[in-house]
Amino acid sequence: MRDDGDENYEMAIGTLDDPDRTPPTKQVGVESELKWFRSLAALPRQETGDYNSPEKLASYRSRQHPDHDTEAWKPDF
Repeated sequence: MRDDGDENYEMAIGTLDDPDRTPPTKQVGVESELKWFRSLAALPRQETGDYNSPEKLASYRSRQHPDHDTEAWKPDF
């Protein structure tokens, strides 16, 4: 995003194809962050496989449309 006349661009890193390649250098708009957001890094972490069986993990499917044109695309739900 870029406001008219502003020389800075703001990007939502999570919207990029490979956000790992673009780590943030600054946070902007922090005046509207949720009050608990700063404490996220201190919370215990858990991977999906820690609380799901291999069979359950194998059953998960992405329902996101691919980032390219397709002749036919139907989500499996």
